Amino acid sequence: MSSTISESQLEARLLAEARARRQAFWHSLLALDARLAAELHRLPPDEWADVAALAAYPQLHTHLKALRQVDAALCQWQLGLYGLCSDCEAELTPEQLWQDPCRQRCAPCEEKYRKAQHGAWEL
Repeated sequence: MSSTISESQLEARLLAEARARRQAFWHSLLALDARLAAELHRLPPDEWADVAALAAYPQLHTHLKALRQVDAALCQWQLGLYGLCSDCEAELTPEQLWQDPCRQRCAPCEEKYRKAQHGAWEL
């Protein structure tokens, strides 16, 4: 991707990613529990990941994580903070955001976050 990625292109890419992640979640939930899927359909999509009844389906864990990521990115967009590392506030490049529209951290902060999440110790 060229370094001339526009803000409107990034917004369109983020919205497309949100649609794709929500659709994947929806189809997986529908196959597991059509009644719960119908109930969720009445809620705004940004509230889906917060529904407690979904905890009964561990097979949806990956989808729920993806929904939370896209919801966070959309919230950052609305607040004018999209493209800033959520830890150190360094600017992410348009190319990084194009590759992963839900990216939350710069490379150094992402490494620290992963180590903290996985309990990795440096010797």
